[in-house]
Amino acid sequence: MSAPSSGEIPEAIADGDILASREAGGRFLRGSGIRVIAYGSGLLVGLAATPLVTRHLGPVDWGHFITVTSVIFIAAALTEGGVGNLGVREFSNGDETERRAFMSSLLGLRIVLSLAGAVGAVSFVFVAGYSKVLVEGTALACVSLLFEGMRATLSVPLTARLRLGWLALSDFIGQFSTAVFMILLVVSGASLLPFYTVAIFASAATLTLVATLARKEISLRPSFSPERWRSLMSDSIVYAAATTLGVIYFQIVIIATSLMADKLQTGYFSLSFRVLSIVNGVPWLLVASAFPILARAARDDQERLRYALQRLFDGSLVVGGFFSLCVIIGAPFAVAVVGGPKYDASIEVLQILGVGIVGTFLVATWSFALLTLRLYRDLIVVNGLVVLLAVVLSLLLIPSGRAHGAAIVTATLEIVLSSSYAAVLSYRRPELRPSVRHVPRVALAFALAFAVAAVLPVYSAFAVIAGAIVLLAALLALGALPEEFLQAIRLRPGG
Repeated sequence: MSAPSSGEIPEAIADGDILASREAGGRFLRGSGIRVIAYGSGLLVGLAATPLVTRHLGPVDWGHFITVTSVIFIAAALTEGGVGNLGVREFSNGDETERRAFMSSLLGLRIVLSLAGAVGAVSFVFVAGYSKVLVEGTALACVSLLFEGMRATLSVPLTARLRLGWLALSDFIGQFSTAVFMILLVVSGASLLPFYTVAIFASAATLTLVATLARKEISLRPSFSPERWRSLMSDSIVYAAATTLGVIYFQIVIIATSLMADKLQTGYFSLSFRVLSIVNGVPWLLVASAFPILARAARDDQERLRYALQRLFDGSLVVGGFFSLCVIIGAPFAVAVVGGPKYDASIEVLQILGVGIVGTFLVATWSFALLTLRLYRDLIVVNGLVVLLAVVLSLLLIPSGRAHGAAIVTATLEIVLSSSYAAVLSYRRPELRPSVRHVPRVALAFALAFAVAAVLPVYSAFAVIAGAIVLLAALLALGALPEEFLQAIRLRPGG
C-alpha cells in the first residue's frame, strides 16, 4: 500500500526499516491476507462450537452470556486508553534505544488500567441489579480482561514490524482455544457460569505466544513508574478519549436491550449481534494491520498517505459490500446453523444489522485515518455525539421495537458515524478526500448481485454463492476492483 513515488526504497530496506520502503505495501497485503484467512479458519472452527453453545444455553442464558461479554468489552475500551494504537504509533516512529523503556512503562500502565476496568465492570453489573450468576461471570471474565490487555500491548512490536503472519497465528490460536473449551463445557453439561472462564484460557494461550515472540525486541518486565505514566497520559489522554468513545457505542445497544427488553428478546438480538460481531472483526483487523504504514506516511509522505487511504476506501466498499450481501441474503442459513429453530426470530434482526456493515468497514478506515492525522478533538466530538445518539435511539426504539428496534439503532449508528468521519476528513484535510469515481460502478455491481440472490428460489446459502459469483463477475466487467486486489490474487512471485 505504497505510493508510486518513493525514492529511498533500497536504503530503507537495507536499514531494516520496512515501513519506509515500498515493500511495506506488499507485506501488508500478504500479511493482512494471511490474517483474514486465519480469522476465517478460526471462524470455521468456531462454527463447531457456537451452535452447540447456543442450543445448550438457550436464548435466555445466551443473552446473559453476551451481555457480560459486552460489559467486559466496554470496560476494556474505557481503560485501554488508546494504549495499543499509541504504542504502535510511537514504536513505528520512535528511536530504537527508547523503545524498551517506553514499552515497559506502557505494559505497566496497561496492567493498572485493566485492573481498574475490572473493578468498574463488577461494580456496574452489581449496581445495575443483574443476577448473581452475571456478577460472578463478570468477575471471572475480568481475568481475561487483564490477560488480553497484556497481550495487546505485547503485540505492538509485531504490528509495527508488520509481522502479521505471527499475529494471524495468535488470532487463530485464540479462536481455536475458545472453540475447544466451549465444546468441552457443552459435552460436560456445564451451567452458564463456567462458560465465562473460556476467555481466560484462550487469552492465556495467545498471551504466551505473543510474549515469546516479543521478548527479543522488548522487555517483558512492566515498569510501574507513576512519573513516566503521567508523561504517557499527558501525551495520550485526548487520544484515549477519541479512541474509547469510538468503540463503546456499539456495545451500548446490547446493554440497553438487556435492561429495556425481556430476556427472550435479548437472546434473539444477542445471537444476531454475535454473528455481526464476527463479521465486524474483519475491517478492524485489516485496517489495524495498515496502521503502521499510515502512521509513517503521515509523518514523512503525504502523497503516500493519500494513496493508502484511497485504496483502503476502495477496498472497504468492495469487501464491506460483499459481507453485507452474505449477511442479508444468508441470514436464514446463519441463524439455522448458529442457533437453530429456537432463534428463528433472529433472522430479520440479523438482516437489519447487515445493512450497516459497509458503514462499519468505512468507520474502521476513517477512524484510523483521523487518528493518524491526530484529529483527536474532532473524533471526541463526533464519537461523543454518536454515543449520545445511541442512548437516545435506544430509549426511543428498544422498548417498543425490542430486538428489531435494537437492530435498527445499531445499523443507524454505523451509517451515521461513517458519514460523520468522512465529513470531518474532507473538511479538515480536503487534499485527502477520497475519489468516488468507482462508487457508481461498485453500487451497480452490488445491485445486480443483490437482485439475483434475492429472487433465486433456492436456499439462502446457495443464493449467497450465486450472488457472490454475480458480484465478482460484475466488478471485473465494470473495472471496479482496486488494482491491488487483482495483484494480491495473482499466483505469481511478487504478486
